Amino acid sequence: MAETKDYAFVPGGILWRLLDRTGYEQKSRRFKILLALSIILLCWLPLALLSFTQLGFNQFFLLFVRDVATHVRFLLVFPILFFSRQFVNRSFSRTIHMFYDSKIINETNRNEFENKIDWLIKYRNSIIVDILLFLLVYYTFYVRMKGLSNLPDAYAPWVLYQGRISIAGWWYILFSLPLLQLILYRWLYSIVIWIIFLRKISKIDLKLSSLHPDGMGGLGFLKYTQLSFFPVAFAFSSLVAAGTSNLIIFSNGSIKDFPVLIGALLVFVFLLFILPLLIFLPLLASVKRKYFLEYSRDAWDFARTYEKELQDFYDTGETRPDTSWHVDLIGSFEKTADMRVVIIDKTILISFIAAVILPFIPVIAQEIPLKDLITTLISKFLG
Repeated sequence: MAETKDYAFVPGGILWRLLDRTGYEQKSRRFKILLALSIILLCWLPLALLSFTQLGFNQFFLLFVRDVATHVRFLLVFPILFFSRQFVNRSFSRTIHMFYDSKIINETNRNEFENKIDWLIKYRNSIIVDILLFLLVYYTFYVRMKGLSNLPDAYAPWVLYQGRISIAGWWYILFSLPLLQLILYRWLYSIVIWIIFLRKISKIDLKLSSLHPDGMGGLGFLKYTQLSFFPVAFAFSSLVAAGTSNLIIFSNGSIKDFPVLIGALLVFVFLLFILPLLIFLPLLASVKRKYFLEYSRDAWDFARTYEKELQDFYDTGETRPDTSWHVDLIGSFEKTADMRVVIIDKTILISFIAAVILPFIPVIAQEIPLKDLITTLISKFLG
């Protein structure tokens, strides 16, 4: 078994390092929740209070309360991305230990595998990446400030007040939104280096077997690692769904106006969370081919010996041939023939499709009563 190590790959970045200075991982659950709530409220609560003070009750309700996108960004997406960090890290650590415990990684390929882990940790903590992400966030800030007057009313409509940026708008632009963007970009970066890591280890001579009960050469556990990204995919989809909701509320749009947007979101989720599992297709195909050819070659000696013993039995009526090896060999052939070369299954597909669809249910419910929507779905499902 591999020695106990911290294989977490998400906590890279200045933002997480500042968080870790509080001893976050070692603190109680209550402390973690209070700290997260404090950060979330620091992003959202000043927006609400300052908007109410400057806009008055009627405009506050019309412009801020109805701004679904802002509430989703800071009261749903932010906490999901915040708490998903520990969940994904634990899943990743279990995955690395599984490679060792299952002997997929042994003395012959251990050094090569650990070189890939060292690469992952190195780029997880890259200072250059942190600098580039900060530049990206504040370049976005510059672009936003330059074109603020041209933004559609559906985009945080309370940011502008009487043709100028409101007090709440300044807090939003300078603090709240950049903080959220840093977390979003860091998650995107973490997902990208995870995909590259999968690509790198797929090139290693992993000790897989076509006879493994998972039917995927022994790599079936990777689909559960990938499923740990479900909350992240849900958060990304929630951002798009909330923005779409704003367009419907403030620009008199319809969900029917955004098929390209929803289709692009599906493609985005597919590329980030499903397609990476296809990286192992060549490796698994090679394992399947290798075992099938080996069994096929070795089976000839057994088959000819069995035929001779069977013929002798027919001629003499004496020693009956032992057929147990034949049954075992057939079972090995069948298991190898049935081995899947793709780790993607219905669980993966349904989970990530659900991550896209679920945030849009409240959006659709704005146009179609939820009761009618559920009735329609049930009737189509049953009949």
